[in-house]
Amino acid sequence: MARTKWVKRRHRAIFAFLRVIFRWHTKLKYNFTAIKTNITGPAIVMCNHTTTLDPFFVSLSFKRPVYFYASDDLFNIKFVSPIIRYLAAPIPKSKSVKDLQAVRDSLTVLKEGGIVGLFPEGNRTYSGGQWEITDAAAKLAKLCKAPLILYNIQGGYGSDPRWGKKTRKGKMLGYVKRVLSAEELKSLSVPELFEIIKTELNVDDTLSGVKFKSRRRAENIERVLYMCPKCGAVSAIQSHKSRFKCRNCGAEWTYNEDLSISPSENFSRVYEWHEWEKSELKKRAERNEIRFEDRDIKFFKSVRLKRKELLDGRSIAADASGITVIGKKSAFYPFSQMTALTVVGKRKFNFYVDGEILQIKGGKRFCALKYLHLFEVSNDV
Repeated sequence: MARTKWVKRRHRAIFAFLRVIFRWHTKLKYNFTAIKTNITGPAIVMCNHTTTLDPFFVSLSFKRPVYFYASDDLFNIKFVSPIIRYLAAPIPKSKSVKDLQAVRDSLTVLKEGGIVGLFPEGNRTYSGGQWEITDAAAKLAKLCKAPLILYNIQGGYGSDPRWGKKTRKGKMLGYVKRVLSAEELKSLSVPELFEIIKTELNVDDTLSGVKFKSRRRAENIERVLYMCPKCGAVSAIQSHKSRFKCRNCGAEWTYNEDLSISPSENFSRVYEWHEWEKSELKKRAERNEIRFEDRDIKFFKSVRLKRKELLDGRSIAADASGITVIGKKSAFYPFSQMTALTVVGKRKFNFYVDGEILQIKGGKRFCALKYLHLFEVSNDV
């Protein structure tokens, strides 16, 4: 029996139709301009990751369909997931863990002459700074032996920050930053290629000088700023319109249209505050002086490419040793037994234990990021 092809004729027709619609939509809503390119044959596209719609932004520069990596969450939405798989055939990829099947699927797409798209950061930036990239992207590019296209999206973090509630009026641009031929890739070592990928995909919207206008531009910033630099309180930041404050000590700040923070006596950019939080959290974890608590959560078990199952859990607590899910019965999950923990979307995180994917989904202002940071620093303690 012949193997079913991944790259199908219908995808080209569907992408051509959707490209027209999204070109107008992205221009009107985001003031996005895509610089077109004419790439023939198989290729890999890698891009910085700032917004939910990044795959659509990138696709507007290409005449042919781009088959993007997509996280498990996209494949367990009732009714919607089968439609997405039929129309766009994304490549399933479990976040923050090695996925050999995703590599095999990529090779299939390339062998059939298609374009593979992925975001090496694996996660949308929360802070505007580059999310941590591993050398897995460089290893994949070397393995695939196809031209590597490095693509930049500018203005995504300013227009639609991951922690934000509403989009902002500004300016966005998408374009090919650099193309490395298969011959060039062959001549580069993995560390050399890794440095090129990191450098070319590092986009800082805070340096662009573009203003992003919104009356509610600071709302939900507590999804990324969870520790007060004045008094050290955790989960005490509260946002409203363009301002945010610490409920514990009363310190106040404004999030400006140029993406700066004022007053700037502690930090002038979100990513500076973000880096301080991680370093401060590590110190507290080493002293075993940190504890997070969140109520009104939902607890799920996710099975690859299938619908999620709701489990018993109403609240969670975490310290340097692990996470406790509290419901009719409490369950403790040590960090030492987790193979990975990753943030999903704006207010969810997955953690992987004994081959299972477990997920916590919080309320509207839930900060999933602090649990990722605690997992990371606890493994270093």
